[in-house]
Amino acid sequence: MRHLFIVDPLQLLQPEADTTIAFLREAHRRGHHTDVCQVETLSLETDARPVAAVESIAVPARSEAGAWFRSLGDRQVNELAAYDVVWMRKDPPFDQNYLYATHLLSLVPRSTLVLNDPAALRDANEKLFALQFPDFCPPTRVSRSIPELLEFRQRLGGEMVVKPLDGAGGEGVFHIRADDPNAKTILEMSTGHGRRYLMAQRFLPEVRQGDKRIILIDGEAAGAVLRVPSAGEARANFHAGGTARKTDLDERDREICAAVGPELVRRGILFAGIDVIGAWLTEINVTSPTGIREIARLDDVALEEQVLDAAERWLAARRDAAGG
Repeated sequence: MRHLFIVDPLQLLQPEADTTIAFLREAHRRGHHTDVCQVETLSLETDARPVAAVESIAVPARSEAGAWFRSLGDRQVNELAAYDVVWMRKDPPFDQNYLYATHLLSLVPRSTLVLNDPAALRDANEKLFALQFPDFCPPTRVSRSIPELLEFRQRLGGEMVVKPLDGAGGEGVFHIRADDPNAKTILEMSTGHGRRYLMAQRFLPEVRQGDKRIILIDGEAAGAVLRVPSAGEARANFHAGGTARKTDLDERDREICAAVGPELVRRGILFAGIDVIGAWLTEINVTSPTGIREIARLDDVALEEQVLDAAERWLAARRDAAGG
């Protein structure tokens, strides 16, 4: 099989933590061809054939001479249709350029499997998508009106969490306490004085015990890791200083996964990470989910093998349906 991974610059990836590197290593272990490119090299020919400047790399199971990959040649421009699977693994933010890239990826012929599906990447905002499952979500208000957000805060008893709709890694997340004199200032800053939408949610004190990241592969729960915030912090994201702890799925987690999983598959989302605090679903991450490296260390399971297996199944099913 031939894989193309659309990634951030290779020198920015963390060899022991990055999920994409695990995918690349597993593809290399299987003897598959692996190319990489950066999203800014995507372009479109007049006959609607997306192309990119790609580099072939080898990714051994362990770093060699301090490097996690080895270049196999100079960059060249390839059509994306030349690959069996194209992986969109560019990290957020989900900005205008990311949006345009998903439109380009939507023009890749269906004989090539794009993961996750570009239309799903556009439509399944990681904050808003969870609201399609309201029975599992904490009280939430999405607005850019400061008076509305202040009124919602009052209804919650004065304490809430606010998040930008396009943020990632805990960036821009604020815990507004009941006695916080700067609540209005935080809302003004976070909404750009009413120009940007914001998500406000009831503060969940269970976050002190951890935020559970559950990995779903082909619609099924495959593993989980508990992200525990540092002292005095309301954000458990690894980028915000959270630490990984071993965890298991409880009955509520499985109920949430059973509801979310089929919708992920329907949309063409093969690999996703959902975030659960206590009994509540807070986010569904579909752009570039992380967590499998931490799960591997804690549970001695290689979820990247399951991801590659699922990609092979999806590709075979698509080609069988198309008659070859």
